[in-house]
This record gives sequence, structure tokens and C-alpha cells, in this order.
Amino acid sequence: MSGFDSYDSAEGDMSSFDDDDMSYSAMDDDMSNACGPDSVNTQSEPYIVQYQNTTTTATTAIFMGFNDYGYLGVAEGLGGAYGNPTSIVVTNLQTGTTAGYGRLIAQSNNKNFHIKKWRFQSTTSTQLQQTIQINYVDANGNKTVKPFNMSVLKDLYQQITDAIDCTKPINFDGNTFLQIPIPASATLVMSAYPTMILSGKAVLNGGSALNRSRAPRLSGKNVAPVIIQTTQDVKGIKG
Repeated sequence: MSGFDSYDSAEGDMSSFDDDDMSYSAMDDDMSNACGPDSVNTQSEPYIVQYQNTTTTATTAIFMGFNDYGYLGVAEGLGGAYGNPTSIVVTNLQTGTTAGYGRLIAQSNNKNFHIKKWRFQSTTSTQLQQTIQINYVDANGNKTVKPFNMSVLKDLYQQITDAIDCTKPINFDGNTFLQIPIPASATLVMSAYPTMILSGKAVLNGGSALNRSRAPRLSGKNVAPVIIQTTQDVKGIKG
């Protein structure tokens, strides 16, 4: 039965119904999570990565995938940083360096995490119409690929045109990575908000292995409240 242990591709699709937006719904906005005895009061600190295409040819960027792109920092045959082609400059905007992204991808192998919310920013309109590929792989050669369409999942309350906020739960470990199309001369800033992080060190410090946080409400903050007018007693309203 040990062979099933390495079939991690199901993690992002089946174990928590993550890609169906069914679980952890309370984490979508600035609301406390109802899971567990205590509410979640810590707000998620995002991972913010910038991809800059320095050429006039469209190409594909990589996010995460430690087991494929993290050991040497250079993907075989590509020659760029952490699986990215040489035409892509990848920067961790939290640290301002490519090496900072290297630390992030290495950390993902020791601290698996769950991303709930995303923000994509670009002044190139075609960038925000791309479909990302989510890849789950394992050592047995199993591979699952799922689409992640930015524009389809866009928050309908958004008023701005150079950014997209969306909800797409994905579990990341060393066998999970995204392939992101980057149009010619485009720059993409991607903010990923983790709502769960596994940490063995936290256990050694007397805490919990599963650290939870809440994703901020990125859009719709200025939406007027919904007013329901009815002649019925409020307790008679169902649904």
C-alpha cells in the first residue's frame, strides 16, 4: 500500500475538495474561521512574486515545484531561475530579490501550505486573460493538470481593470507547481494568501502543526449592504 503515499496529485483535488471551493468557506473574507475550538484572528501574510518577461516573445513562468525546480535553482534545459526561462526575471517582492524567491520555494518543501485567495496585477490586459495550469506530480510518474482561469474566477465586485482578485484553493508541497503564461514584454505581480501552513517547528515550540490564518477581503469592501423589504415576520424567511 505504500505506493499510494506518493500519489500526492489527489491532494489538490480530492482530499479537501479544495479546487471546488467547498471547504474552509469562512476564510474567504474578514470573518473568523469556524473550524476548531478557537476562531482564527491572524490575517494571512501573502507571498508576493513578480514575473517580468524581458523579451518580445510570449513564454511560461513557474511558481513553486521544489522537487522539480528547487534543488539546483536551475531547471534542466531552461537555464533560468527555479524553472523559469532565461527571459523571465522572477523576484520575491517581500525581499526584493530572486534569492528571496529561492528561499520561498525551498520553504514550501518543509512547510506545505494552502493558498485560498489570489491577486494578479498587470498593466498588460492580455496577461489577465490567461489560463494558468496547476500541476500535481509524484515520483511514480503520476501527473494531474487542472486549469486556473484568472478572468473567469474574477471577483464580480471589482471595479479596477489592471488587477484580478479571485478565490482558488490549492495545496502546495514539493510536488505542486503552476505554469503561468506571460505575454511578450509583460510583467505580472502575483499575491498568494496562505490560510493554512504545516510546521513541524511549531510543534517543537509547543504549538500546533497546523497554523491557520484568514485571507483578507480584497474586493467588494465598498459594496452597499443588502436590504430585504418584507411584510413577513423575519423568522419566517427561509433559505
